[in-house]
Amino acid sequence: MSGTILLLAMIVCGYLNLSFWIVVPASIIAAFIGLHFTPGKADILKSRSMYWSTFFGSLPLQAILLSVLFGAGWGLNALIN
Repeated sequence: MSGTILLLAMIVCGYLNLSFWIVVPASIIAAFIGLHFTPGKADILKSRSMYWSTFFGSLPLQAILLSVLFGAGWGLNALIN
């Protein structure tokens, strides 16, 4: 639920023409949500000592997805206005 709200918020931020730098903290939040979404997933990664490598490995993918959504919101604003 919180991940979906974050994705919708990125579209809204793009629509409102907010600064593109909002993608950086949003991608960190999205990576954190992705690691802790399934209960027990973070605990398994911690026990295998893979938590931080998985967290930092998912950041570029999250940033790309959020950039696309931000651009979609920006493009929607450009089409409407």
